[in-house]
Amino acid sequence: MALRYSAWDGDKRQAMEIGNLIKANSSRCITLIAAAGIFARIYGANYYVSPTGDDGNPGSQDKPFASMARGQAAAAAGDTVFLRGGTYAFTSNSAEIGITLSKSGAAGKPIHYFAYPGETPVFDFKGLTALKRIKGMVVSGDWLHLKGIEMKNVPQNNALRAHEDWCLFVDGGNNNIFELLNLHHNMGPGLFIQDGGNNLVLNCDSHDNYDAFSYTNGKLDAGQNADGFGCHVRTASSTGNVFRGCRSWWNADDGWDFITCMAPVTVEYCWSWDNGYKSGTFPPQSSGNGNGFKVGGFGATASGAPNQVPQHTVRFCLAFNNKAAGFYQNHHPVSNFYYNNTAFNNLTSNFNLLGYKNGDVSLGILRNNVAFMGRDLSNNTMGNGVDAADNSWNLNSLTVSSTDFQSIDTAGVYGPRQADGSLPAIGFMKLKAGSDLIDKGVDVKLAYTGSAPDLGAFEFGGKEVGIRARARSGLSTVQSAAIDIGAYDVGGRKVPSRILKAVGPNAETLYFRRLAP
Repeated sequence: MALRYSAWDGDKRQAMEIGNLIKANSSRCITLIAAAGIFARIYGANYYVSPTGDDGNPGSQDKPFASMARGQAAAAAGDTVFLRGGTYAFTSNSAEIGITLSKSGAAGKPIHYFAYPGETPVFDFKGLTALKRIKGMVVSGDWLHLKGIEMKNVPQNNALRAHEDWCLFVDGGNNNIFELLNLHHNMGPGLFIQDGGNNLVLNCDSHDNYDAFSYTNGKLDAGQNADGFGCHVRTASSTGNVFRGCRSWWNADDGWDFITCMAPVTVEYCWSWDNGYKSGTFPPQSSGNGNGFKVGGFGATASGAPNQVPQHTVRFCLAFNNKAAGFYQNHHPVSNFYYNNTAFNNLTSNFNLLGYKNGDVSLGILRNNVAFMGRDLSNNTMGNGVDAADNSWNLNSLTVSSTDFQSIDTAGVYGPRQADGSLPAIGFMKLKAGSDLIDKGVDVKLAYTGSAPDLGAFEFGGKEVGIRARARSGLSTVQSAAIDIGAYDVGGRKVPSRILKAVGPNAETLYFRRLAP
């Protein structure tokens, strides 16, 4: 059976779409027949860190280090630092940073900081009590891969009368992967990219963040700055930052915030809900802005916008039950791209298209989106800047109802991720067989099944599988694999070469998203 797949490399960066010449032996096992060469895996050194270790140890599995900083000092490009489970308590009355990762890996040889399999290392930053703005972790190095770490409790010092503090702060780091991080109960954003490009934030959760001691103009202004995720890079060259498969909930301000971001950002396959409320309050206590995805902006009059304004992309995302809008243009002075998103029951509107061009104006490029329950659109009729077609609200033949979905019950959205780290396998807002929303979209050069794209964040009938390509006996170096397939990039354009290269310590695994039967 010929299948069409989208490929991801071993570090789960989307590489290309591969089409039509891959044969499936079963629904979970696929054989790749290579014309020459094969994937092989190079292993670097392994080091181990444990809360019960000692930095005077050699860092072996039976004699681990005590700190991530000591693991960083020992590691070289291509090495892995395994973090054993337990709590790592960061305490200082003078330090403003808990841990800085400044040592870089290299292309194809990242330094890995991985949770030991089956265990959860917990970084607790509540003991950082300096009269300073606190950052739990700062990443300024390149080619790093963090996976499976929980980080929590970054405090604010009320005596400063300042703005937010930060849990994970990317300050110039490039080509990094942040995977399966659980960032919560911080007095500021969970993950904040200040500078750096080509960073992938993969399958991370950021939730229950609340900045109780933020001040504006000398007055307490609690809850106005604790976003789940933020990207606010200061240079146009910091391109290529991607958020994929992440969840953001119960954050005092917004789920995602890209205000003053000078380079384009992509968010895909992400969920955002219950933002704009103080964590843990029932009924919910109003706090900050409360948008699911705040997509850009440079202030109410766009006074700080660069000459070349970036266009951000949000696709295959789900926003629901947020205090304000699900998706918000936020005075951004050019149209952002909103493709195949689902907005459900957001309080003020599902899509708020308020832009700015010498005054308030409606902006946005929207295709294949679904809005259901609550107000579909707001700020969408000022001028002619909105380019919206083939969405649930402007296809006259459609009426969206609960019968289009497997479920509109949010039960399970907080639940555990699947074994591969992907989002929970639940029916919430996924289309069911016979829905009028199936095959009603327009081709925007993204993968789909059937005769046309479906509307909304979840393509009916899509399935993701993982494939492992193992090395031939006797090979010990990374090889290129010439695979007899037709290759396409993520924009649907044919790639001239048929060579897929696998490099780095995770290169023996390719991930494929099944697109069509």
